[in-house]
Amino acid sequence: MSLPITAVFVGVEYSKAIGAEVEMPDLAEMELYCVEARGLIARAEAAVLAMNANGACQGHRLMAAQGLTAMKHLNRIIELHHNRLAFAALPNAASPPVAPRRNWLSALRQRLAISGPALETRA
Repeated sequence: MSLPITAVFVGVEYSKAIGAEVEMPDLAEMELYCVEARGLIARAEAAVLAMNANGACQGHRLMAAQGLTAMKHLNRIIELHHNRLAFAALPNAASPPVAPRRNWLSALRQRLAISGPALETRA
């Protein structure tokens, strides 16, 4: 007898998410994820400090440090997504201004004009 495997994945059962679009969490859910991630990181940092203080072996300290690094990386990803959602929720949100691209020839002409004779082009 086999039981169906179902798991919760971002508020959607895994069996329903296969082959379908998964909805991304909204801003309120992302804020909860950020708070939870900060709490988990604080607990992990305390555990790493306790391991160092209690003289754990180098392998255990290394595994704990790698786990903490991975958790911090995931926290950055969660916060980036939260910031994107918060920015998109703002009324009249406009993307930040982008500096105009300058090609290398105009930069070269400007530099030569400032420091020496003007650049001449011949055909």
